[in-house]
Amino acid sequence: MGLKQIAALMLGALLFGACNQSSKKDKTATGIGYQAGEVKKEQFGGCDTVTNKGVSVIISLWQPTDSGAVATQIREILTDKTVKRLNSYGDPASATARLEAIKSPKAAFEDFQKNYNDFKKDFPDAPGCWEVELHGDTVMTTPKVLFYQLDHYAFTGGAHPNSFTSYHAFDGKTGKELEMKSFVADSVALLKLVEKKFRELEKLAPGVDLEDAGYFLANHKFFIPANYVFTPEGVLFFYNPYEIAAYARGPIELTIPYEELKGIIRKDAVF
Repeated sequence: MGLKQIAALMLGALLFGACNQSSKKDKTATGIGYQAGEVKKEQFGGCDTVTNKGVSVIISLWQPTDSGAVATQIREILTDKTVKRLNSYGDPASATARLEAIKSPKAAFEDFQKNYNDFKKDFPDAPGCWEVELHGDTVMTTPKVLFYQLDHYAFTGGAHPNSFTSYHAFDGKTGKELEMKSFVADSVALLKLVEKKFRELEKLAPGVDLEDAGYFLANHKFFIPANYVFTPEGVLFFYNPYEIAAYARGPIELTIPYEELKGIIRKDAVF
C-alpha cells in the first residue's frame, strides 16, 4: 500500500472518529438539555416587621441552564407564569397601562408595590404587609417530559394568607407546556378510581354523600383536581385548599401507583 493510500485511510479514520464523538456529544446535550439546572432567586422589597408595613416578593425557581431551544422555552414560560401571578394581585388596568409590568418580575413588583401604596392612602390604618412568594422545582424528569411543581403563597390583607400548588408538564422535544390530560387514556375510568381512592383516604363508605359530609362538589358531582402530576411512585392528585374542602382542612393529596393505572394513563407518553 502506498503512502498516499495510508494517509487517506488515516485521515478517514480521524474524520469518522470526530464525527462519532460529535454525534455522542449531540446526543448527550439533547439528553440533559432540560435536566441540568439551578435555582434562580429574586427578592424585591421587604416587610417591616416593626411597623407591619411594606411589600415583599420572593421568587425561587429551579430553571434549566442549558442554552438550547428546549431549556430556553421552559425558562420563558416560567418567567411568564411568574409575571402573571404577580400582576394578578394588582389593578389589571394599571398593569396594562404600564406594558413593562407584563414583561419582567421586577416591573411586575413595582406595579404591585404601587397598588399597595394606593391602597394604604385610602386605608392608612389597614395592618399587614403584602407578600407574595413563588417556589418552583422539578417533580420528575424523563427523556420525554419534565414535570414541575410551583408553590404559591400570598397575603394581601384579609383573615389569612392564601396558598396553592400547581403542576406543569413540559415537552422534552420542544419545551412547550403540555396539558396533564394529554397523558390520560381513559378519563371515565380515572375519575372512578380517584373517587374510590379519595373515599378510602377520607374514610368514607361508597354510599356516603360527599356534600352531606362537608365536601365541595362541582354540580354535585365528584371531580378530579385541577392539579395532578406524574411522579416516580405514581400519579399524585392534589386538591388545593377551598377546592374540595374548607380552608381549615388544608390540601388533600393522594397518589395512585402505576400498576393500578394500567390502561387508564398513557405511560408510554411519559417514560
